[in-house]
Amino acid sequence: MSDYTPEDIVKSAIAGDAANIKDAINGVLAGKVMKALEAKKATVAQAMFNNAVVGEKPEVSEPSVKQPKTPLIMPDNGMTTTAENEG
Repeated sequence: MSDYTPEDIVKSAIAGDAANIKDAINGVLAGKVMKALEAKKATVAQAMFNNAVVGEKPEVSEPSVKQPKTPLIMPDNGMTTTAENEG
């Protein structure tokens, strides 16, 4: 793609060269888009790396555990908690 200027668009329009007008307009617009993208890329890169927060931990909420309203009841299966060898 050639480097077109707005002056090239006007010259082509005066000459009546429709194909060249189209190419010149597309060239001028493409150049403006590329310049804008380069500027935005630099801005995004600065924001991404210069404004990073270092050393701060994210806030994590701890899950809450509900206590039962009544105490748990262990089934009575006839077993004792003392050793059989004790006197």
